Amino acid sequence: MMSTNIANSWWMYCIGAIVCLFVLSGSLIFIIKAFQDGRRIGMDIGYLKKTVIVSAVFSFLPSISILIGVIALSGVIGIPLPWIRLSVIGALHYEGTAVGTVFSGALTSMTIQQFVTIATVMTLGILTGPLYCLFGFKAYDKKFLSKTRGTDAGEKKHSFGPILFNAAFIAMISAFLAEDFAKLALVGKATPLSSYVPAIVIFISFFSMAILDLIVKKTGWQWLGSFSLGLSMLVGMISAIFLA
Repeated sequence: MMSTNIANSWWMYCIGAIVCLFVLSGSLIFIIKAFQDGRRIGMDIGYLKKTVIVSAVFSFLPSISILIGVIALSGVIGIPLPWIRLSVIGALHYEGTAVGTVFSGALTSMTIQQFVTIATVMTLGILTGPLYCLFGFKAYDKKFLSKTRGTDAGEKKHSFGPILFNAAFIAMISAFLAEDFAKLALVGKATPLSSYVPAIVIFISFFSMAILDLIVKKTGWQWLGSFSLGLSMLVGMISAIFLA
């Protein structure tokens, strides 16, 4: 059996630090290059500094949900692996599903084989997105996301992209709901309250997100949209603690 000595070992933390430093270095290079290009084309330096500050703030705030993901997964697979994964590219719903598919239990009872399998699934599975963007997004964008089509210049057609994205998102949520309700159906009438927690938390998080979205639309507070995901996740996690 694998203890926390491997998942939270010093060399795993070193790998995480190297990956994060690489990502931060790339971001810093792009910031410097963009700032230099802005000065080269005559943009006001005060405006450029303000843009950097605003971009930094609105990049930091949405990352709260990523931090929650690292904390949530750390109890199962340690801190370094989710730190590495969610620092580069990924999403909590995918990483959580990948972990749950391979293993369900405590970190102290996980085998090395299970840990390697989880790391492989989390890494190889998420690569499909970047690979698709690298080789197929140009053709996809040309075919489905064109803003103007037809002979008339003023003729507008709805893009297929948002429809496809929303359909895929609804399908994913439906799959999660179906899994939870299927488990409840298998348990039978003598179902403890704790068995309903996942389904209840899904609806609580959903309504929290809907309320925040409504507030943004009614008040025009676009900045609140950056907090919506993180806040709805926090509400869901807190409700799960009290319900369980």
